Amino acid sequence: MRLFFLLPLLLAAAPALADGWKPYANPRFGYVIDLPGDFRTVSEADNGDGITLQSKDGKATLLVFGSTVTEGTLGEDVANRKQSEKDEGWTITYEKSAKDWMSYSGTRKDRILYVRAVSLCQGAGGYFTLEYPKAQAKLYDPKVAHLVKTLSGPPHCR
Repeated sequence: MRLFFLLPLLLAAAPALADGWKPYANPRFGYVIDLPGDFRTVSEADNGDGITLQSKDGKATLLVFGSTVTEGTLGEDVANRKQSEKDEGWTITYEKSAKDWMSYSGTRKDRILYVRAVSLCQGAGGYFTLEYPKAQAKLYDPKVAHLVKTLSGPPHCR
């Protein structure tokens, strides 16, 4: 009987697993995302916010985390994060948003940064940031697209 309830979850995860992706669900914030199978976990947050991963060659870093928005809205939180990136020397070259998500990306020297945020329950946000070399953009662009497609909050919060 239990297998009947697990079957839809297993079937949903099958395409991700087939392509070398690993499903990740954050119990604290309730967001889910597929993680690239060719990345290794470097650390997990002690407070359960998320994880940090790194490519096998060490040239790309993926942060996946949840954050409680204490002041303002998710859009304002993303704007503050974007301003911090600019203050650190990143040139923002792309921005797009909708009702329940926001994305931006930019460059600094020979690096690319992509940030995605989605709305979660009770004013929280789920994020991923991927930083990688410009020279490897063709390798990482499809990974960004998959991460964007799979980062989501609990259905009852959308």
